[in-house]
Amino acid sequence: MRALVEEHLEAGRPTGWFEPVYAASGGDAGAVPWGGDVAHPYVLDWLADPVVAPPGRRAVVVGCGLGGDAAAVHGAGYDVVAFDVAPSAVAWARDRLPPDVDVQVADLLDLPDGLVGGFDLVVEVRTIQSLPGVVRDAAMHAVASLAGPAGVVVVVTLLATSARAAADAEGPPWPQAPSELAAYLAGSLRRVALEHPDPSGEDALDVRCTFVREGAEGAPSTLMGDAQRDVLGIPGADPA
Repeated sequence: MRALVEEHLEAGRPTGWFEPVYAASGGDAGAVPWGGDVAHPYVLDWLADPVVAPPGRRAVVVGCGLGGDAAAVHGAGYDVVAFDVAPSAVAWARDRLPPDVDVQVADLLDLPDGLVGGFDLVVEVRTIQSLPGVVRDAAMHAVASLAGPAGVVVVVTLLATSARAAADAEGPPWPQAPSELAAYLAGSLRRVALEHPDPSGEDALDVRCTFVREGAEGAPSTLMGDAQRDVLGIPGADPA
């Protein structure tokens, strides 16, 4: 898998390796390493009990894959646009999702103008962790750009519990270093929550971050306390 990523990265196609994975799966969801045919539990939990309410019902799912998360967001009553860079994934998701879910082929690193700034809720699950570090800042800025005024962004990603763990990961996926999350702030977002299980000595863990478009009224500002900094290996000031 890493050789495939490096091949496309060297060719200037950092997201180009996703399509070959889907195309080679032969329609078997189990052959797609990251799954995606069912919603991530963090997405289901968030939809059942939102950290902060989106200002409207228009939602976008980034890197939708087989459509599991998009189905859950749609089931929660949102008008959903879902996109993926892999045409095979999009065709697959269209077959699995209700016809009123708008599933599109789009590259997060080259978003169509019609998607930017158009959504009340943005859901991104495990996309950034599957991208090489050289494009991650741009990808996170692009995720942030999808949110409209007072829009809410929910991110689920694999986060390293130390800088060493992040540096040693061979990937994909590549756990994100905690400091990387600051790129969302550069995209005019403000974090209101960071949730994760007890790491219990693990080098990486799934985390769920909730952000709001900067300037949104009524959204509490949740800063990372000393205990969370210790768990995630972050010295000093909160980076995100």
